[in-house]
Amino acid sequence: MRVNVSATHVPHGHYVGDSGDSWQSQAAALAYTDEHLGRLVDGLTDKERWLIIMCADHGDAFGEDGYRGRGIAHPTVLNVPFAVWLSE
Repeated sequence: MRVNVSATHVPHGHYVGDSGDSWQSQAAALAYTDEHLGRLVDGLTDKERWLIIMCADHGDAFGEDGYRGRGIAHPTVLNVPFAVWLSE
């Protein structure tokens, strides 16, 4: 099974009642995502092994070194969040 959650892609300021992209809107989108991923994880069983991979396709700059957005070669954009969870 594959789940794609695009909540952190702009425009998503509606999570904080704004149309802009900010670290606050990113945090709100992650909270929304966490709520739904929790339901997915709760649905997994011990009867079969499973693997969860969580990652992004890029980071975002929110003013670091004067940069904003993506599509630039800046460490905040090139640093891609990644996590793996494997059942026993």
